[in-house]
Amino acid sequence: MGLLSWFKDDEDSIVVKTGRSKGPGKPSVAITVGDIRNGSVSDHSGYKNEVVLFVRANKADRKAKA
Repeated sequence: MGLLSWFKDDEDSIVVKTGRSKGPGKPSVAITVGDIRNGSVSDHSGYKNEVVLFVRANKADRKAKA
């Protein structure tokens, strides 16, 4: 995927990461840019999962503070 495709594609077609659902069977779900903006993603059974992002300092900076 090229850099320019981020500006052309639909938000729901750009997969950022795959994760595990908390629903029955814990299926794998693709998390898209649109899901991140909405704050939730649904798996194939309809179970709705909340999408939460954590931002933290890089590893070298974390070690320097400890």
